[in-house]
Amino acid sequence: MLRSLRNKSSALYMTHAYVPPHEMYRDDMIREIENLYVTVGNEVGALVIPVGLAFEEAYRRRPDLLLHMPYDGTHPSLAGTYLAAATVFASLYGRSPIGVQYDYFGRIDGSTVRFQQEVAEHTVRAFFGRD
Repeated sequence: MLRSLRNKSSALYMTHAYVPPHEMYRDDMIREIENLYVTVGNEVGALVIPVGLAFEEAYRRRPDLLLHMPYDGTHPSLAGTYLAAATVFASLYGRSPIGVQYDYFGRIDGSTVRFQQEVAEHTVRAFFGRD
């Protein structure tokens, strides 16, 4: 795992895995994605932003939360985009996103905002070994 946020001049945005109904969906896809991004990130000295792992964690905790668009299983929904943004924030700034007031002009309810901020915080801390 990448352990440092400092002195990184580039970043890799770890994508999320496909979900059904995408034709390329596989249960273990996130492990392949994680492996690829961590390997390449370490090779080139880039920060890896663990968005894909945040999606995995959010689905583990709340499988009912719609993070992907249901018509293709690949594009993020508004909730997925918010989770990704919270994960990017925590990764780039090394600060918790918990308490950030932005809720996309009220389109994401407060409990979902808090949940996604907590997932982003947990995922980033675990990924960078801060727990």
